[in-house]
Amino acid sequence: MQRAVVTGGSGFVGASLVRRLLSLGWQVDLLLRPGFATWRVPAQQPQLSMHAIDLTDASSVRALLHRLQPRYVFHLAAHGAYSWQTDAAMIAKTNLETTRTLALASLEANVEAIVHTGTSLEYGRKRHAPSEDEAAEPEGAYAISKAAATAFCRDLARRSGIRIPTLRLYSVYGPWEEPRRLVPSLLLHAMVGRWPPLANAKTARDFVWVEDVIDALIIAASRPLADPGAIFSIGTGWQTTLREIVDIVRDITGCEAEPHWQSMPDRDWDTDIWQAETRRAATELGWTAQTTLRTGLRRTIEWLREDRERLGLYRASLNLTDT
Repeated sequence: MQRAVVTGGSGFVGASLVRRLLSLGWQVDLLLRPGFATWRVPAQQPQLSMHAIDLTDASSVRALLHRLQPRYVFHLAAHGAYSWQTDAAMIAKTNLETTRTLALASLEANVEAIVHTGTSLEYGRKRHAPSEDEAAEPEGAYAISKAAATAFCRDLARRSGIRIPTLRLYSVYGPWEEPRRLVPSLLLHAMVGRWPPLANAKTARDFVWVEDVIDALIIAASRPLADPGAIFSIGTGWQTTLREIVDIVRDITGCEAEPHWQSMPDRDWDTDIWQAETRRAATELGWTAQTTLRTGLRRTIEWLREDRERLGLYRASLNLTDT
C-alpha cells in the first residue's frame, strides 16, 4: 500500500487530492493546523489519519514524519491565495517557513518525493505564456512567499538529489472550491437567475479542472525527473476572458440576466493575458489537461446539485436564496 502525507488537505485542491488517493487505496495522513475547517475533510475511514500539528514546529514535524515513514509528501498548505487573506506575516510563515520545515523533515524521513504546489502568480505580469525557466517577477506578499518557497525547494532538491518538483497552478476550479471564488459564485448566481458583481470583461485566466490537477500531482510524485527540483506550469495552455466564461455559464444555466461589467473594481493582479506554457509538463510528465472548461463547469453544477445540504451551504455563503 502506498502511503502519503498531505498538508492543506482541508483546502480546495488538497481535499480533492485526499479523496483521489483514498479511492486508489493509499494510506493518507493529513497534517492539519489546529482548529482547521472540517467541511471539506472526508468522513472518517480506515485509511485516513489526521494529525493536528504546527508545521513550523520543526521537532514535532520531524518526529511525526519519522514515525509515519511516508513514501510521498504532498505539500499544499498555503495562505494568501484569497483576496481576504492579507496578513503578510501569516502568509510568509505559512508559505515559506512551513515549506522549509516540512522539506527538511521529509529528507530526514527518507521520503521518495515531496511535491510542492506553487502558483502562476510567481511569474508576475507577462505579455505571453511564460516558460518555467523565465525569471520570476512576483508581486505582493503571497506571490513573493511562494516564489521564495519554490526557490528553496529547487535548491534543496538539487543539493540532496531528492525529487522536490514544484507545480505552479493556474486558476483551478471544480468541486470543493471556496464559494466566494469566481467560478462557484458565477454558477450559483446564474442558477438563481443573477450575476455576481463582475470586473473588466477582458480579464483573462487559464482555468484548469481540479481533477486534471490531481492527475498532475500524482504523476509528479512518482515520475523520475532529470532535474529533481523541476518546475512545471499546470494549466490548459488556453486563456478565457471573463466575458467568455460568463457566456458559457449563461449557455449552460439559461440565465437570462444581463451582466454588469466593472461592477467590481479591478484587482491588482487582473490582466488580459494569463495562460500557461504547458510543453514541459507534456514532455517530462506526460501530462496535459483533459477537461474542457464547458465540461468542467457542467460537472461542477452537477456536483453542487447532487447534495442539497451542500448546495444550501454554498448558497448561504453568498446570501443567495431559491427563486
